[in-house]
Amino acid sequence: MSKSEKMFDLIDDLTALLDESPGIFPGRILINSKELCRIVDAFPNAISDEINDAKIILKKKDEILQEAKLKAERIIQDAENQRYKLLNESSLNKAMEEYAEKFRQTVFDECQQIKMAAFNEAQELRLSAKNDSIRMKEESQSYAQQLLNNLEQDLNKLYQVVMNGQQRLQEMRAADNANQQTAPEQH
Repeated sequence: MSKSEKMFDLIDDLTALLDESPGIFPGRILINSKELCRIVDAFPNAISDEINDAKIILKKKDEILQEAKLKAERIIQDAENQRYKLLNESSLNKAMEEYAEKFRQTVFDECQQIKMAAFNEAQELRLSAKNDSIRMKEESQSYAQQLLNNLEQDLNKLYQVVMNGQQRLQEMRAADNANQQTAPEQH
């Protein structure tokens, strides 16, 4: 399982928990609190995994830049070696120096372009990973907040049902006590 799938698996687990929870009243369910806590507690680790993925992408960017730099240095060194070889072997030293300088400049320009392309690609990857990580974090927090708000509403309604039941029982006891006190007076 990839790290980015962990977040979606947690959301699926949460949905399954809600779907599998037995109903006790219309619109009310019982939720296994240990399972709910396990799922909610796993969200920070899943978010942390997304952040680690972004760090890996940044590290790859640095490796790409380092590789481009080494390649540029090798090309420049090869060009320099070729220039010196041509200068030593040819009687056309001046023409060769000009050719080598143009070649070196062309290679240098190409290396700069490769380096910039690698840097831009790495920046785009980093930005994309960061945006994905932020989006997933916000979505998971929003989803968790929604679930907690729904749970709070359900608990408040259940609390009201319990309070109404207790009040009804007290009223019934008071009525029974009143009936028992008036019953001996009637005989």
